Amino acid sequence: MKKISTIKISITILVFIFGINLFAQTRIAVLPFKNLDGKLEYNEWCFNLQDSLAKSLRSKDINENQYRIVPIDSLELALAELNLDPDNPQYFTDLWKAIKKLNVNKVVSGEFNIQGETIIINAKIYDVKLKLPLPNNQARDIFRKINDAYSTIEEISEIIFPGIQ
Repeated sequence: MKKISTIKISITILVFIFGINLFAQTRIAVLPFKNLDGKLEYNEWCFNLQDSLAKSLRSKDINENQYRIVPIDSLELALAELNLDPDNPQYFTDLWKAIKKLNVNKVVSGEFNIQGETIIINAKIYDVKLKLPLPNNQARDIFRKINDAYSTIEEISEIIFPGIQ
């Protein structure tokens, strides 16, 4: 009888520990970067930077013990359901409706601007409840030559990583 009670207690404790770990996981959406330059030939970079940053963050927690990056396909589907147009001035406001559907805790968003042969990249973590960027762990004013733009991804990832855990 004592063995059965001990087994029941052990199972209950394991279920409790597993349940805490399951609910402790933070869901994160990585949004396409904004092209502040306005030149249409750089719009593809918005999605390439998004994809590269999502992969980099995913590689830091492969088993998704601390956080889970929402698949980009899920994000695109939520945006498509609401028929959101990135060129519309209300896009950023309407974007929060799609984010709410995804049930995420934090959002990573970035922007870039090209000045001559230099690209300037910023990335921030947003609190979904407040719809405001978190004051810490922001990658600001990262300058690179245009040819080295994707070398910023690891630097951005290292800067914002502590803020998404």
